[in-house]
Amino acid sequence: MPPGTWVFFEVMSKNLLLQLHVESCAFGGDGVAHHEGRVIFVPGTLPGETVIAEIVSEKNDFSRARVHRIENPSPDRIAPLCPLAGICPGCHYLHASPEAETRCKATQFAAFLETAGGPPDRLDEPLLPGTPLGYRNKMVLHVNKESGTPQVGYVGADMQSVTPVSHCLLANDAINADLAAKLADPGFFHSIHHRMKLTWRHTERNGVIFFRNQPPKRASWLREKLRFGEISVPAGGFFQINPAGAQSLVDEFTAVLREHPVKRVIDLYCGAGLFAAAAAAAGVPEVMGAETDADAVNAARYNLKQYGQPEAHLLADDAARALPELLRDAPEHTLLAVDPPRAGLSGTMRRSLLAQPPGRLIVYISCHPATWARDAAALRRGGCRLLRARLINQFCRTGHFEIFSLFRRENDHA
Repeated sequence: MPPGTWVFFEVMSKNLLLQLHVESCAFGGDGVAHHEGRVIFVPGTLPGETVIAEIVSEKNDFSRARVHRIENPSPDRIAPLCPLAGICPGCHYLHASPEAETRCKATQFAAFLETAGGPPDRLDEPLLPGTPLGYRNKMVLHVNKESGTPQVGYVGADMQSVTPVSHCLLANDAINADLAAKLADPGFFHSIHHRMKLTWRHTERNGVIFFRNQPPKRASWLREKLRFGEISVPAGGFFQINPAGAQSLVDEFTAVLREHPVKRVIDLYCGAGLFAAAAAAAGVPEVMGAETDADAVNAARYNLKQYGQPEAHLLADDAARALPELLRDAPEHTLLAVDPPRAGLSGTMRRSLLAQPPGRLIVYISCHPATWARDAAALRRGGCRLLRARLINQFCRTGHFEIFSLFRRENDHA
């Protein structure tokens, strides 16, 4: 009888315990086991492990369990370095080697690729950019003053409580040093209020900047450094939280520009223009973009001016709504780059991408594999070919990862 079917009546808090065999890791990091045909998610476990666990919650089609004892630990298991492991909701793989984590995510990505219609023509090896710890250039903590003693930390899994944090292993050293200095200053606690959001950001050029809730209206732009040069980003604007991960995405993007003749790049959801600036620096003669954040668009205009395109056509508008104007008189070799929020592409944007002429290239960068798989499936059904895809594990130790993918519009019907 396989381990997943054994039931042990051990005396521990008077609860029934199960011996479970962990088969895989689901997206988000929980181990997956089965008992009597039912899926059981077991946080803090790795594929191949046998554990004694207690069911703590049950839904219609799955259960969740808490580990009491690991009977057969994986050779990839390591001792978590963070004292908040298993408490703070941010990290899900502190018990795994970074290499094992990347393998787990590669298996998850393979499942998402099947949902998207199967593997691409070229599936590149997963990439772990930079270091697995100390990579974050941004940290956002919240304040809880209801309990009397002020707490500064991450919002808990219940979205209400605050887990106090005095040092985050994912944040870079400069941010952690500034956090420690503030927590050691009694006056700091008089300057913060219940439910306040505290943000730290860091760049090589700016050092650490800190603000409460929103940055000051006249806050200086941040200068983010990449191999092709620097780009300016509003203090409250979006930039990749892992600088090495940002460089990896730019490397993948510029590789596409080298491999294919491109005369116009349209950077949709462009933010401060990271990929637009990379295209301009790579010599693409015409660069355009769209972004709803007007401050980010102003920064993108400035950035493109620095890279020889002072008249670049950039719209402060919804990407799907702006696309028809940006496509006006588009040359044959036009590339569309989409890097949407976690919700993925809207139906309007998917239809617009499928309306492109045969041969047009689409770079799709995603931080949410589930919405990427949904959108990729729709694009492939509509006649787009998935030329290549790569998992970039730039959110190491967390349950998330980035996807870089390249599509080519081929025909009206797959």
